[in-house]
Amino acid sequence: MIEARIRELVDEILSTTDSRSLEEQIDDIAELDRGAAMIQAALSVRMAAFAEGRRANDLSSGGSLDTAGRGASFEIAMARRVSKATVDHNLAFAEPLLADFPRLLAACLDGEVSQAAAKYAVKEAEILNSKHRRAIDGELTSLARDLTPGQLRKAAARLVAATDPETDARRARSARARKQVRAIVNGDATGTLVADLPVEQALACWQTLDHEARCRRGDGDERSIRELMCDLFVERLTGQAKATDVNLEIGVVIATTSLLGADDQPAKLVGYRGGDYGALPADIARQLAGSGSAWWRRLVCDPVDGHLVSMDTRQRRFDGTLRKFVVYRDGTSRRPCSDSPIYEIDHIERHADGGPTSAPNGHGLGKADHPVRDLPGWRIGAVHRDAGRGVIWTTPTGHSYRSRPPPILGRGSAARAGPDRSGSCLDLHTRRLRIEYDPRRHRPWRS
Repeated sequence: MIEARIRELVDEILSTTDSRSLEEQIDDIAELDRGAAMIQAALSVRMAAFAEGRRANDLSSGGSLDTAGRGASFEIAMARRVSKATVDHNLAFAEPLLADFPRLLAACLDGEVSQAAAKYAVKEAEILNSKHRRAIDGELTSLARDLTPGQLRKAAARLVAATDPETDARRARSARARKQVRAIVNGDATGTLVADLPVEQALACWQTLDHEARCRRGDGDERSIRELMCDLFVERLTGQAKATDVNLEIGVVIATTSLLGADDQPAKLVGYRGGDYGALPADIARQLAGSGSAWWRRLVCDPVDGHLVSMDTRQRRFDGTLRKFVVYRDGTSRRPCSDSPIYEIDHIERHADGGPTSAPNGHGLGKADHPVRDLPGWRIGAVHRDAGRGVIWTTPTGHSYRSRPPPILGRGSAARAGPDRSGSCLDLHTRRLRIEYDPRRHRPWRS
């Protein structure tokens, strides 16, 4: 019902666009922005209400305080087709907004404050207790109406620090203790490594790299300062003589036709725990494959749909080659709408119920996905295989979502021969490869 009404409004707006003057179109943009803020605020209210309702329902059904409501994020994520992490982030904003910021919530529902601005305000005030949050609600709302989201973030931080200086100092100490390093894949064959450090350590690292790069530049190195800093960073972190001598396991899945130059399908990057880390141009993949540190492993996929062919084993645990197979086949967690790396291999049909330890009956799951099957309402028949390679997840509300492993080269991959390539795949196999494959050991050998 809600979607149908919004569709009617969107159709009405788009049908009159050409007849509107530029002045009227600017007014329309401002009104649409306020309307979007209203819808987003309403979504936050509904999500928080569902999470609270799920907790109450689980408790009334005999669930424990530890598990009650924990499945709500999974249900919302599947319904919205987003990651669980996104839903957790949304709920971490929505629940305190409803509980402690009534004026800010009202301004959001009126379209006066955007979702982005409200999130900054709530995030900065999360260290305060409920009494202090309510005390600054009015001032935060006034600031949110007048400032951009970026300006509001800084103003809210100052307001929070002035409201409770001791708590703000504890937050700073806690944040400094939460050191972490994150790898972010940019999608253009590059990646970003982010280290959250105490500010003086972060600046010391940057200044050291900058100083050394400028010294080398002054000694005649022709690389730019930025290139030198990046190469020095890799060399110092890995202990390699050169940044290009990467000697760790980084999966690069590439079609044989692309490897041999018959076409230019992009390769797929796979981490050591799985995960689809984006596409890699075929020429770069061929360059990496030709390096002295490259090792090869043959993966056989279905020629029709591109999915990795299954393999069986009698063992109880998914480890060794079988685990590696499932990680490469699934890529990321098989929970619907999840893109998290694989941390555990789970039996689709439980081992206790007679489910075999085999590739067809195994699927990779993220760190938070495995325990969901033991939450209230999920225990019986929540996860089962369909007639093909898919897995069906059914939530406590009765909604079902299907998950299939992606093609081995990743979703969106397609075999297209290049315009100036010639020769069939059979012809290509007559060329001598510099690798051999021993199926008895299932590991690569150098030729």
